[in-house]
Amino acid sequence: MMNRFWVFLVLVTIVSGCTTSELSTEPVDVAVGESRLPCSVIGVWRGVIPCADCPGINYNLSLNEDNTFEEMMTYQERDVEPFSRTGTWNITDGTLTLVAQDTTRTQFDLSIGGELHMLDQSGKRITTNLADKYRLRKDDNLSQASPELWNEKRRLGVDFVATGNEPGWALEIDQEKGMYFKTLPSETIAIETAIPEIVNKGKTITYKATAETGDLIVELTAQPCEDTMSGKMSTHTVRVKAKGIEFNGCGMFLNTKSEEK
Repeated sequence: MMNRFWVFLVLVTIVSGCTTSELSTEPVDVAVGESRLPCSVIGVWRGVIPCADCPGINYNLSLNEDNTFEEMMTYQERDVEPFSRTGTWNITDGTLTLVAQDTTRTQFDLSIGGELHMLDQSGKRITTNLADKYRLRKDDNLSQASPELWNEKRRLGVDFVATGNEPGWALEIDQEKGMYFKTLPSETIAIETAIPEIVNKGKTITYKATAETGDLIVELTAQPCEDTMSGKMSTHTVRVKAKGIEFNGCGMFLNTKSEEK
């Protein structure tokens, strides 16, 4: 109970691609589809936020077209039921505000492209050493992605993307920020790391990093790879080891310059 209360204290406080210059300073009411919106935020956003007494909290936020939201927090490595709540959302002065049915409020800064940054109780950016952990990213379906999505990922700095099946998983690597791995559709494993150590050996590139939620090792081998479900061909076979469990799949670099690093 105390842990959930702590989470609420922290929480009281995007199709991808919003930038500061695009943000409107005018309040936005319930007409979500109107062009007055600074950007479309409809969809599912996910992240792994800090936890007081567990490796991390898988935070899932669904923003609906009718200005309602569903929020779910799943505590990693704890035998407790996920905590969920619902309510309404609005945007004012570049800030996304969630108002739950119990009147509890959660706020996010929209001013950084492609991400939702959680604010503190005063509506200000979190400035502790864990500040970078309080962010959510758009949950794009990488296995069915369009060229427009790849272009958006490139703009946001993502260098490599990969997916796998049985069980499903998704991976993004930003060589200047870190790695993000999650199992799908439920995030039984979700790891977000800092900048990884990179080792090149022949046709294989190995990325290694450690996060509070566990170790993550990714091996990319430059050889054609066919998705076991869609049949889609990619340039690299991918092997991921997360929390001691191995996952296999396919992926590709979004920028040839990244591949040369």
